[in-house]
Amino acid sequence: MLRFFKSPLSTRLITLLVLVLAVRLPLLWLGVPLTAAELRALLIGERMHAGALLYHDLYDSTAPLSAVVFAALDLIASRPLWLYRILALALLLFQALRLNLVLNRADVHPERGYVAALTYLLVASVTAELDTLSPLLLGHTFIVTALSALLPTTREGYDNRRLFRAGFLTGLAALCYLPLALFLLVGLFAVIIFAANSFRSFLLLLCGFFFPYIVVATFFLYTESLPGFVQFHLRPTLQGLVAGTDGLPLWVQLRLLILPGAILLLALARTFTTSLGLVFQVKFRQLMLVWLLASGLMMAAGGGVAPGTLVLALPPLTYFGLFLWQKAPRPWVPDVLLLVVLGVF
Repeated sequence: MLRFFKSPLSTRLITLLVLVLAVRLPLLWLGVPLTAAELRALLIGERMHAGALLYHDLYDSTAPLSAVVFAALDLIASRPLWLYRILALALLLFQALRLNLVLNRADVHPERGYVAALTYLLVASVTAELDTLSPLLLGHTFIVTALSALLPTTREGYDNRRLFRAGFLTGLAALCYLPLALFLLVGLFAVIIFAANSFRSFLLLLCGFFFPYIVVATFFLYTESLPGFVQFHLRPTLQGLVAGTDGLPLWVQLRLLILPGAILLLALARTFTTSLGLVFQVKFRQLMLVWLLASGLMMAAGGGVAPGTLVLALPPLTYFGLFLWQKAPRPWVPDVLLLVVLGVF
């Protein structure tokens, strides 16, 4: 099975999509119970579609860009729960395939193919929360998209437009779910190890990050909603309070993280016993370690109970998982391990 997905042929991609749809669509058809987070999103979308202005007529801690998406979905259909589920599946697929594409193009691992996307989607199936649309899932899509802009395309370093775009995408992610702003730590480390002028490069990253916030703050200023924007979007997270604690209880979240955590520990052990030939590959491994640390900080900022918390750990786990599934002295060991993981899931 692993050998099949290690090929870069397009038929592997088609097989992966069919496999994911065969697993997830029946579950969506049978019905995942309506969650508190989805009910909240449906009500917010309905109120905004009716003309209510966020932070002025509607007092809620939902981030502005997420609220706009919920309102747009309600514009398509009234309380479109089915549309929420389809969009959540599409976003998860996009994240997996986008990360797979970036890892293949950057040559961060000797073996190419669709193993990264397979790992991403496999671990994501550990919880039904990732079958539902949430602000965290929306924002994380921008984070995964920003990764490619943090990697230099030439030995001379960065193109200024790429750094601005990385910051801009991170700003959009924070406008969906504010703790995702901690991804700037990953961006800072990236410019330190890849850029010749780290200070100037990080300023470009910050300019890109604050640009969407300035636009949104200007809109709320002219609609007399700026105090509410500060009170409900910025202040709770900055003061260490948990906004939108409508996910699974913390002890349930921790239980769900046991198996992904075990896979991550095995993958890390295999990673650090594997020698990397290129300097870029070594730097990229360091970058993913920082991303793993930043993911832990984002989870802590959300109190560990934000809907879809597991998605934060998927990119670094997927990268390190490539070393877990690589060729071994006993070729059958990775395949048996994958079958065990599939059985447990």
